[in-house]
Amino acid sequence: MARTLEFYYDYGSPYSYLADTQVEAIARRAGASLVRKPMLLGGVFKATGNASPMTVAQKSKWSAFDMPMWARHYGVPFQPQPVLSRETRWP
Repeated sequence: MARTLEFYYDYGSPYSYLADTQVEAIARRAGASLVRKPMLLGGVFKATGNASPMTVAQKSKWSAFDMPMWARHYGVPFQPQPVLSRETRWP
């Protein structure tokens, strides 16, 4: 049976970016074909009653530490997206 690695991602998520830097090598090591599946993480948050880590103070604080740490571990560039104030967001 052929192996398939399905990679669900939302590039609005910095964690998706970090995972994307690793997923091809993981698929190769597993002898699997890689199938990328875009999704809207905001929809998952809404459907499950969860919230983006960036909107929850403690999750945001942890992510600010965690994401750069993983980027260093993987040896990939990482620069957090600037937070837009309500006044600078698109209508």
